[in-house]
Amino acid sequence: MTKSTPARRLVEAFGNCEGMANMYSDDITWRLNHSLAVNIAGPHEGKEAVIKFNNAVFHKFYKTSSVSVEILDEIGDEASSVVRFNFHAYSARDHAYDVEYVLFAKTRQGLIYEVVELLDTLASNEQHQGNLLGVPPNSSSNK
Repeated sequence: MTKSTPARRLVEAFGNCEGMANMYSDDITWRLNHSLAVNIAGPHEGKEAVIKFNNAVFHKFYKTSSVSVEILDEIGDEASSVVRFNFHAYSARDHAYDVEYVLFAKTRQGLIYEVVELLDTLASNEQHQGNLLGVPPNSSSNK
């Protein structure tokens, strides 16, 4: 069995903000698509800011207990890795959420110092409104 990459370990910890924080360097930066509002897109700089951002995402936007991921692809090593995955959850408004993402992670001395998270922003926005637009084929929301 191949050892999982830092990107995969981070994604598999989604919803567990303390577990995620334990993977970060003090100088971590995290950003999302540039088309998103700056308070979401970032960049969020420094461990405290990234932890605050993670807590907002997983406690304000989603029902934390509903979060799960389905890994589709994984490439890289301990220094630089990427994972493509489906993010499954229920929004705070109780709407089904199922969007495809790609997350890049770079590490130094075993800690993540850079995260770039990309997603289908139209599908994300629509699904937060309760519209199942952009659900990945063969996803649990399509069954």
